[in-house]
Amino acid sequence: MRQQAGVTLIELIVVLAVAGILAMAALPSLTGMINSIRQKSAMTLIVSDLNRARSDAIKRNQRVLMCVRATDTTCGAGTDWKNGWLVCYDANQDGACDTATATDPNPVAVRPAIGSTLTLTGNAAFIRFNPNGTQGAGGSATLTLNGTWSGATAMTASVAATGNITKTP
Repeated sequence: MRQQAGVTLIELIVVLAVAGILAMAALPSLTGMINSIRQKSAMTLIVSDLNRARSDAIKRNQRVLMCVRATDTTCGAGTDWKNGWLVCYDANQDGACDTATATDPNPVAVRPAIGSTLTLTGNAAFIRFNPNGTQGAGGSATLTLNGTWSGATAMTASVAATGNITKTP
């Protein structure tokens, strides 16, 4: 008589049950890791746009703003940056994006709203960089990115009056 090889239905059900239990245990930490990666990616984009605004101000020898996004071409008011932000030229120094021309598009960067699991707040509606790369009389500026999940750590991008940009943590 020949012996059969393979697994029985009961053994297969037990293995699937154990795999399901392990997956359920791993899911919360996986969600936390994904949220943390989203937060770090958003902060990297914020710091990158701050550096772009500063370097464009120096390169073009004119004022550049990073501001709260009201529409794809206009800055908004307030300190809640959750709807995204703009990087734009402000040569006339009125605190708003200058009108775009055929040879000079403005804004230079339009960022959409951040994910629903994140909050982004600042101490002003815009961060300005003068032609020498400083904030000047605008003083320092701060953007704080928080997660809405349990155990989230706040991340901060700060711009000193000198124009120096730092990120913590």
